[in-house]
Amino acid sequence: MQESSTTECDEKLAMALKVGWIVETVSHRTLWDSKCLVQATVGKILLRQYGIANTLYLGLAKREGKLIAHAWLRCGERIITGGVVNSYTVVNKFADHVD
Repeated sequence: MQESSTTECDEKLAMALKVGWIVETVSHRTLWDSKCLVQATVGKILLRQYGIANTLYLGLAKREGKLIAHAWLRCGERIITGGVVNSYTVVNKFADHVD
């Protein structure tokens, strides 16, 4: 239940955004469903390899009487994967801190 910093240098943020774009693009071409949790996990692994601090969030929202789960990845103040997330309540978060 920790979070990475909301500040990140421009160079690392640019790389994180590029990773997010790559993950989203490839997810549409897999033979299996590569939805939000898969995308956030792959993005997290790649950012960890590049030494870029990030936080993976798991959230829930209630729509039409049903619980909807969602996962997203943040670096600095930017959402890297997962799109619009403000309607979800965070139930867990996993941070990679880079010193």
